[in-house]
Amino acid sequence: MALRSLWVIVEGEFITRIITMDLTGGCACAAIRYQISVAGGEVADYCHCRQCQLVSGAPVSAWVQVKPERFRLTRGVAKAYQSSADATRWFCETCGSQLYMTDAAAKSVGVTLATLDLPYIMPPTVHGWYSERIDWFTLADDLPRYLHSPPYDE
Repeated sequence: MALRSLWVIVEGEFITRIITMDLTGGCACAAIRYQISVAGGEVADYCHCRQCQLVSGAPVSAWVQVKPERFRLTRGVAKAYQSSADATRWFCETCGSQLYMTDAAAKSVGVTLATLDLPYIMPPTVHGWYSERIDWFTLADDLPRYLHSPPYDE
């Protein structure tokens, strides 16, 4: 993991400091590897949507959303599955690990948190698609819950 710091200057004044982290991850069989650069303000979320449930086989998935230019494959080629008109999910054809998701508008890449080498580094801060949560899955946290998509950094 690499940390970088960037000062944003507006009209000659320091406004804010953005810290970015370079994180790596990959699939279970190590055929596919990726690197992401996560900046302050990017959202890690739990997703309770039905599509995430179906492709993961679990009641919830955890993601971090990054800008497309902050994601790159470093080894292998992922296989695409278009799960809806707006979303394409990418997985390892060999082991089946779901690695990331892209949107039709190319605004973000959602990376599955559990495939990070250090998954504990980006804990989710919100629940998305709470309206599709499976009733028997009880939440024990007080994180914000959004009926649909949580607000991502534009």
